Amino acid sequence: MFIADEDFLLKNLWWIVLVVVLIVGAMILFFCFRPKKPKKPSVNVAGNLEAIGGSDNVLSHALEGSRIVLRLKDYNKVDREKLKTQGATGFVLKSDKLTVVFKEHAQDVYRAMFPESK
Repeated sequence: MFIADEDFLLKNLWWIVLVVVLIVGAMILFFCFRPKKPKKPSVNVAGNLEAIGGSDNVLSHALEGSRIVLRLKDYNKVDREKLKTQGATGFVLKSDKLTVVFKEHAQDVYRAMFPESK
């Protein structure tokens, strides 16, 4: 079994210092220059009602988890590209219902679009 004595430490002091400096330097580089997590895209709630054709185009609306379910008078008025740029992540059109998915911010968008439904 090897036991480090005082003579060994004095002879190899520079190697020990070098290893410690490298470890501390690596830790500084890791914590200071690591890639930052991308920010979550924010949802612009202002123009969502305009993107579905305005409030007069909405027959009924409901919030179901991360989805807003709409019955509309005219589905041709829906501007899907504008909804996507404002945070919508998906659309489902079934018979007479349009479902717009907003993932995490659906409740905020719903409250902004339909303030009377709070």
